[in-house]
Amino acid sequence: SGEGRELKIRRLYQEARELQGKFIRHLKAGEPIDITPLAAVAEEMVDTMFTHGDAMLCLARIRAKDAYLMEHSMNVAILLANFGRYLGLDRSVLKELTLGGLLHDVGKIMTPDEVLNKPGKLTDEEFDLVKTHPAEGYKLLLEGSGVSEVTKDVCLHHHEKIDGSGYPRGLNGDTMSLFAKMGAVCDVYDAVTSNRPYKAGWDPAESIKRMAEWKGHFDPLVFQAFVKSLGIYPIGSLVKLASGKLGVVIEQGEQSLLKPKVKGSGPLQKFYD
Repeated sequence: SGEGRELKIRRLYQEARELQGKFIRHLKAGEPIDITPLAAVAEEMVDTMFTHGDAMLCLARIRAKDAYLMEHSMNVAILLANFGRYLGLDRSVLKELTLGGLLHDVGKIMTPDEVLNKPGKLTDEEFDLVKTHPAEGYKLLLEGSGVSEVTKDVCLHHHEKIDGSGYPRGLNGDTMSLFAKMGAVCDVYDAVTSNRPYKAGWDPAESIKRMAEWKGHFDPLVFQAFVKSLGIYPIGSLVKLASGKLGVVIEQGEQSLLKPKVKGSGPLQKFYD
């Protein structure tokens, strides 16, 4: 039943969040890292993506105001699993990629909280501190056993840009892997659609429009594929119904991409803009 399915997915999300919280506490306490439980969650997320992908994406749109770091990692993992599934990647790679999403920001535990949660613009010094998180996370993952290259790649390179202006290594479109390029897109998409203490998130459609205008940031082919993986009306989009009321997209249309399932009543009129 739909309700049973919702419950199962919420439970998975909660369980993953709790595991992440535990993982981060262990790291902060300087204990040796064990990614086995998180790897198991990544596997379950990938499996669920194949059976209930829309419900997973829906869940990634619902957020608590706090716990941004954990929720952001969860959502990036879900977006990567969905994107990788759309690209037809092998399931074992999908798992490593999804785990990369769960762990991509783990280096931020080394960044002081007041810098991470600062509501205004960061100073250059503060930004330099934030920019250490991919390499710090990578170092942590090197200490763990059984962390795959794909997972480490997403962690270290999700802030690289195809024009070479990213960090930490200044890679470019030729030297970034597909996984790094996918991580970069999913990371930004979740960040800009999130509500933060200092700004309201953008609507999915608006986010895609704005991201498409950033030159030199994303690989254009990877970005186009990402947009296609979300569908024409991304889940969470506001749409205007023919009745003039607003609705929210909750599921992609089975028959037609132009007819998504909407919470709200009446036929779809057009994108709300």
